[in-house]
Formats: sequence, structure tokens, C-alpha cells
Amino acid sequence: MKRTLIAHDISYSQDQSKVITQLESDLKDHMFETKPNRFAHSISVGHCAETMAQVYGVDMFSARLAGILHDWDKLLTDEETLNLAVKYNLQMSAPYEKILGLLHGPLAAKTLLHRYPWLSKDILSAIEKHTTGSIVMTDLDKIIYVADLIEPLRPGYESVRKTRELYLKGASLDDVYESAFCGVMIYVISSRRYLYPESVDLYNKMVEGISK
Repeated sequence: MKRTLIAHDISYSQDQSKVITQLESDLKDHMFETKPNRFAHSISVGHCAETMAQVYGVDMFSARLAGILHDWDKLLTDEETLNLAVKYNLQMSAPYEKILGLLHGPLAAKTLLHRYPWLSKDILSAIEKHTTGSIVMTDLDKIIYVADLIEPLRPGYESVRKTRELYLKGASLDDVYESAFCGVMIYVISSRRYLYPESVDLYNKMVEGISK
């Protein structure tokens, strides 16, 4: 079957559809007025993630929800981000001030649990890890990480195009995830931003795995 970034033949139960509609409505109330493009991106990630989940045999409903919610805390100011990181005592391998752009994933996993206590651990894990990746990644974690990069509204930078093409040509989830992760690493280095220490460890683990 030919792969697409967004499938149009996915259906859910009535109860699941109600949950999706409610979360998309909540997200719109939360960010559309101030960040309409971020809202559109999040909705698109949800659709792309469920499509990838269908391809790779992962729970599509969980992928859709994680995609919708993954950037929930992206709207926080730097001060709000720091305050929440301290409040939740986030365990990161670098000072918060150096990785402000990465904290919205781990923070959202905390704040969303309080707002929606019924969210599964798998969904919260995927939201938490979508900014940094991790040595231990479930298939759902990988899907949200990749969908965040390749969803169709994302500008087609070289690393984005490469990963999109790899996915569309039928590559495995591991290969697509590694392409996405390495593309992000290249972007961070080329823009001379701080490189998260655990990302370096993860990259080296990937290289060791490829070389075996």
C-alpha cells in the first residue's frame, strides 16, 4: 500500500471520536488565539501520527491524542518554563536555562496528567520524549518524534525532506526515527545551539547500533 503523510480512511468508535473532538477543542481554546500556526501544526501532527501508527501497527488512537497534545506547553514564556521545571523538579542532564526549548515536552507530560488524569502512560511518554528522544523509545515515542518533524505543514528543509522521503518509500520505523533524530542534531549543530548531553549519548548509541 502506498504510504501518505495523512490517511483519510481512519475511523474511531463514537466514544473515541468524542475524546478527539474534545481535545482538539481544548487545544484551540488553549492556543489558537495567540499561536494559530502552532495549533495547526499540532492538529497536523495528530493526523500524521495516527497515519504512521496505522503503517507500523501501533495504537492509532493513542498516536492521535499524543500528536494533538504534544506542544501543549509550547506557549509558556521562558520564566514560566523555568518556574514549572523547578516546581516539578524535572530531571534533566543540563541546566534548565540552557535547554529551554526542550522543556515543553517533559513539562507537558506533567501538566497534562493533572488536566487529563486518564491519559495513558504511553501517551505521556511520547509527549515527554518528543523534544529530546531517549535511549529507551517505544514505537509510539518514535512516531510522535518523527511526525512532529515530517507533518505536511512543516517547511521542507533538507532534513525534513530526507526523512519524509525515507518514510514514504517504505523504510522501517527505526530507520525513519534515526533519520529524523540525526537531522535534528545537524540542525542544532549548524545553528550553533547548545547540544543536550543525552542527545550526544543517544547519537553515539545509534552509531554503535548501525555499525554492528
